[in-house]
Amino acid sequence: MSLINPLAREISAKIVYYGPGLSGKTTSLKHIYSVVKPQRRGELVTLATEGDRTIFFDFLPLHVKEVQGMGVRLQLYTVPGQVFYEATRKLVLSGADGVVFVADSRPGAREENFESLANLRSNLEENDVDVEAFPIVFQYNKRDLPGTMPVSTMSAELNWLGAPEFETAATAGRGVLPALKEASKLVIRSILARMPQKPLPRRAKGRSAPEGIEAELARVSAELKTTSGDIAISEVESQPPPAVHLPKGARSFATLWEGADAIAVLEVENAIRKGEHGRALDLAVRAMVELLDALPGTGESASPMSKAALLGLDGREFLRFCRLASLHPGSTTDKDALFALYMLVAARLKASQI
Repeated sequence: MSLINPLAREISAKIVYYGPGLSGKTTSLKHIYSVVKPQRRGELVTLATEGDRTIFFDFLPLHVKEVQGMGVRLQLYTVPGQVFYEATRKLVLSGADGVVFVADSRPGAREENFESLANLRSNLEENDVDVEAFPIVFQYNKRDLPGTMPVSTMSAELNWLGAPEFETAATAGRGVLPALKEASKLVIRSILARMPQKPLPRRAKGRSAPEGIEAELARVSAELKTTSGDIAISEVESQPPPAVHLPKGARSFATLWEGADAIAVLEVENAIRKGEHGRALDLAVRAMVELLDALPGTGESASPMSKAALLGLDGREFLRFCRLASLHPGSTTDKDALFALYMLVAARLKASQI
């Protein structure tokens, strides 16, 4: 599923290139990677397996419509085609927002196309995905080779959905980008359909209601300011600041502050101690959002990046922190969590000097 990154003002959407082994999935992605400007793409990662490869990278497309005020970052993956890599295919397909099915146009690959497509449908259904409504694009590859099957035959045998189809020659790059563009449109349309469309209430005269990511920032900030578990913070503000209780013999950055600031840091540290790295990252991101939202001297329309710059945070490090904010909790490492803690501590130290 797509992930919202409130710090980077982005939605990350995952598109998986699926199909039989050596049908052209990897070649398609490598072509896309080669034509995307370096400043708009991440690192190309290749996981080699015997007889096949899985590769992935993410990038910021040039002409993708914003989704409720947020940009879209596409994460493109391939899956290994061989039958004995079933577990890997399931893992890569998990959380996908759309699929480009790359079919091999050679007559000898007909049965492999059938098997791969049946496997795709089975894996989607196992993930409780409505296959009939799921964004899929068909890419009939290797059209530059002699003796290929007619497109009409492949369409009748494979495309039971009546989904968009493209004739491609991945080695030359022909048709690959149009197929990706169509897949992106379907994915974004699907994301829009899942997002709430109710208009936000207007604020006082002269101040418009927050839109897109500003609404998300306002919502998170409101949650943090109004509730702590089942107890309203307003109910305990009149009481002494909560004490910071550390594990015996432990040292903590939390001792640099008092009250809620200290508790926010301590919660991240405790999650790291317990090995709950995804939770630690989430807590650090929420605390950072609250800190930036409350930063004096910045307007409501200021981006998180501009607020971080005003605070004096290193731009490259904050960009890395923004990227981490979009990670799936299960993929967060101890290094990711520790870096998030470092960024939160640095931000709180700089904020305390204002």
